[in-house]
Amino acid sequence: MQLQKRYDILDGLPSYGPMYIPVSADGEQFYSEGFVVRFYKSDGNEWVANFKPGWTDCSLVVDYPDNNRIVVISKGQGYIMTPGQQTPIDTFGVDIKEAIKMEDNKIVLVDDIYVRLIDDKGAIWQSERISWDGIKNIELKGNILTGLSYDPMDSINEWIPFSINLDTKEIVGGSYRRYPIA
Repeated sequence: MQLQKRYDILDGLPSYGPMYIPVSADGEQFYSEGFVVRFYKSDGNEWVANFKPGWTDCSLVVDYPDNNRIVVISKGQGYIMTPGQQTPIDTFGVDIKEAIKMEDNKIVLVDDIYVRLIDDKGAIWQSERISWDGIKNIELKGNILTGLSYDPMDSINEWIPFSINLDTKEIVGGSYRRYPIA
């Protein structure tokens, strides 16, 4: 049995047809063109969403048809949608910089201070704070995520290694964890 197509990423807002629906985390209705996605409802109808963008260049769509969820990242802003509903089920982030889709259909999302993991059912886990203000050199080997986190506390402004076991959620290292906070 072939699955019905549930979405298309569009190059821009359509110039004809029904009006697009603005989708934002804050309910704002008026903003410039964002990340544009056409959704196909199970009844054969369709609608176009103009997702308000976040603060980065990271955009992506991942479908979880078994749970009727579609994860949309619009230039750093995350949305969890269903094709039949024109408002988000949930929103998250605003500054997601990197997204890695894993073989088991999970998504690793990285911003400047946290790592998020969206599982194969669309549930979101967010790490404790890892960095003061910057994460780079992200690598995923199996279920271990490694990278560098920025430490501005020193006069030398270092990048501190960290790792996360995405199965156990154990975090080792990271610049934020170097200093005891009461």
